[in-house]
Amino acid sequence: MQVIKDQVRTLSQASAEEVDEILEHLEKVELRKGQFLLKAAQVCKQYYFLESGTMRLYYHKNDQDYTVWIATAGQIFTDLESYLDQVKSRIIIEAIEPTVVYVISKQQSDQLAQISNAYNTLLRKTVEIAFVNLAKNVMSFQSDEAAERYKRVEEEKNWLSRYPLRYISSFIGITQSSMSRLRAKKG
Repeated sequence: MQVIKDQVRTLSQASAEEVDEILEHLEKVELRKGQFLLKAAQVCKQYYFLESGTMRLYYHKNDQDYTVWIATAGQIFTDLESYLDQVKSRIIIEAIEPTVVYVISKQQSDQLAQISNAYNTLLRKTVEIAFVNLAKNVMSFQSDEAAERYKRVEEEKNWLSRYPLRYISSFIGITQSSMSRLRAKKG
């Protein structure tokens, strides 16, 4: 749980005691590759703290999957729309390798937020990070060519060598064949 402990401390600026209090509320979940934390049409009732492994966040439309995000060790996340509004999720969250994730229920999270300033700070920071990532992606889709989006993923993330091209190509909004051509130009 050290990865999560470090991330909670960094994001919340909490004391060791406050970090321990937050961690006491988390429940460990181990997933095999292909197991789901959340399926489309379920209501998201948990916040996720990724200790190890990788989760893919995606949606399915017109017989195609569209990768929204690839969550890696140390990230804290949820499906914000479903979690905050308690509506059916459009997002699927799937382990794409063996994964250890800690979860806190919305009910426990809300209760902890009422008594812990550190936890409130942690939640605010995770939403801020999600918003910044979303803004970057929207601006990139609106103004960058495919090669620029590819370069951004290559420079900012460690995804290209670790995950299937179909995940990355859908994340940057291009076909797999276009992705292959971009990779060939780089090589």
